[in-house]
This record gives sequence, C-alpha cells and structure tokens, in this order.
Amino acid sequence: MGVGSDEHLGAGISRGTNVRLNYAGDGFEHWKYPETLGNDSTVDDINFNSHQASEYAIDRMSAIDPITKEPFIMFEFLKVSEELAQNKSSYYDFLKSGFEVVVGELKDLTDAAQKGYNSTVGTSSSVERAKQAGVASGEVVKAQGDKVAISANEIVKSMTTPAERLYTGSIAMYMPTDIAINDTIMYNEDSRKFAAALNELLAGQGMEAFENKAVALSKGAFAGYGAAASKLLPKAGSALGALAGYGLGDIISNEMQRATGALLNPNEFLQYQSTPLRTFTFNWTFLPDSANESRHAAGIIKFFRKSAHAKKNSQITLTVPDHCIVSFHGAGGKDVEMIQLPPVVVESVNVTYNPNTTSFFKINNAPVEIKLSVGLKEMAPLYNDDIKAGY
Repeated sequence: MGVGSDEHLGAGISRGTNVRLNYAGDGFEHWKYPETLGNDSTVDDINFNSHQASEYAIDRMSAIDPITKEPFIMFEFLKVSEELAQNKSSYYDFLKSGFEVVVGELKDLTDAAQKGYNSTVGTSSSVERAKQAGVASGEVVKAQGDKVAISANEIVKSMTTPAERLYTGSIAMYMPTDIAINDTIMYNEDSRKFAAALNELLAGQGMEAFENKAVALSKGAFAGYGAAASKLLPKAGSALGALAGYGLGDIISNEMQRATGALLNPNEFLQYQSTPLRTFTFNWTFLPDSANESRHAAGIIKFFRKSAHAKKNSQITLTVPDHCIVSFHGAGGKDVEMIQLPPVVVESVNVTYNPNTTSFFKINNAPVEIKLSVGLKEMAPLYNDDIKAGY
C-alpha cells in the first residue's frame, strides 16, 4: 500500500478537496514519541482541512484505526486563518458602510415622499397628484428597504459564522494511563408546594387542605393560598390574605410543627439545569533513547505550549489559541472502542525536567527524563446525539 494510494487514506475515506496526506516538508509540524509509534497505521498521515473544529472531529471519527500494534493517542491542531479573518473583517466593514448609506437614502426618500405629498394638498388636482406621488415614492422606498434587509442579513451572517480554522500539524504519543472521562449533569432541587396545595384545594377538599397543613410553610405561600382561595372561597380567602400581611404564615408554621409535629409537604423535584463543560488531563513520562527522540520530546512540548497561547497581533488585538482534536487509536473495534473526545482547547501544560535524577545525556545535554502533563477542556457541552456518535 503506497503513501500516495487511495487505499492509504483508510476505510471510509476517499480523496477529495477536504482530505489530504501529510508528508515530510509539507509545512506542518508532526511529532511522535516514541519514534516508532503508529508505524503500522496510516491514519496519522491524514488531515481533513475542514476549517471548523467540529467538522474536523466528525471527519476524524470516520478515520480512527481500531487495530494497531501499539495503541496511541493523537492530537491535531487547528488555528484561526488570519487571512480569512481579515477578509471577513473587511467584508463586514463594507457591508456596514453600505448598510448605513442605504439607511440614509431610505430616510431621505421617505422625507421627500412626505414633502411631495404635502405639496399637493390644497391644489385643484391634489388627490390624483398625491396618489401618483405616493405610488412612485412607495416603490422606491420599498426597493431601498429591501436593500437594507439584505445588508442586515449579510452582516448578521458574516459576524455569526465561526472563524475559519486551518490544520497546523499533529502529535502522536503512547496511550497514557488513567484516562478518565466523566459525564456530569447539573440539576437544581426545586419545590412545587404551592401547586400541590392548589391541586388539593381544587380536588374538592376546600379549606380542609389549609386548616392543618397548607398554611404551615411561609408568609409568601400563605399569601398565595389566600389569593387562590379568594376565588373559590371568598370569605376564607380574604381572611388568609389579611393574615398574610402580619407574617402569620411563618408563625403558624413554627407553632404547628411544635404543637402537632405536622408541616407542609415540600413536594421536591429535580429540575434540569445544564451539562457542564468537562476537563481532561493526560500525563506522560519521556525517557528518550536517542538524540532524535529528545528532539521529538522538545518539539511535542513546544507545540503544545504554542497551541495553548494566544497570538499577539498588536497592542489592541489578539488571535485566540488553537483548537485541538483528540483521537484514540488501536483501542478496539467499533463496538468496543473507547469514548472519543469532542473538540477541545489546551487549558494547561506542565513540564518537569529530571524529576528523579539530575542526569543529562552526554551528546547534547538533553534531560534524561521529562514529565509532561496536559490539561484539556471541551468547547461545548455534549448532547444526546453526540453520545450516539461516539463522544
């Protein structure tokens, strides 16, 4: 199977405008540790250039090698295309200026139409002239109004489309230990005390629902019950409403619990709040066996750090850090594969040189041992369909 053959692209992947092969000297960065990692696989030679991090991750999901001699984890990086960003910024300025011009013209036309109409009033043919002026100016105003709508839509579309991103390179490393993927879903505890009491009242128990328990919680609930009861039981409702002003709900709650041991059923339930963004941490130990492996270790560390930091364009603007696509390879077939990660950003990079010894290699004084820890954070919460897709 040759590097340039379509078979080299892997199962389910065909050559096209969004798929290309990596090769030496292609301008991208490619680092491995150990050097032999993934030599029996072809998936680390593919990049998709799909411009959007989420689309790239979807494409990568269809090109994950389930079987390789040594399972590995791969990181692919996507940076903002500054050229396309600049073009979008210029396009936005062009649309904005055009929008302002058309809005100004629309206002002038509207004023002119009104003046033309006013000038016909009081003349012998005022009705006919006013009608003609109104029709003619109305058509022009409508045409200009359509231009305003089109410009406004283009501005919104331009500014709400995510920045285009370009592939910059990859890192392949041995599968680390302790890969923890934890889903957390946030719920709030809430209560439907008032609704529960109201249901009981409407069910036909009348004031019996309030006599021994419904007034037993708080001033606010007490007032609410009074308002509801006033529609069904006017006399009792008025009494409850009046007593609520004195805070008797709180008093009765305390005294009832003390005297009878009874209090209002809180009717608690869980209310979905959100799915928090997850974080992932990976740890490796480099023990280079050669000068070239030391070079790759240094390249991996620098690439992670470069991708984690923003780019300073000027004293005013920055370009945000790179996105990262993580994929696990050689961890079983489709039915038993590991959970894949969605697009992430590099949140932290921690490096420790020679944690257990002060030794250095004789050739280039490179550290004998390096510990690397990388923290990642997903860019958007997962939803049901994402789980089905394998994330």
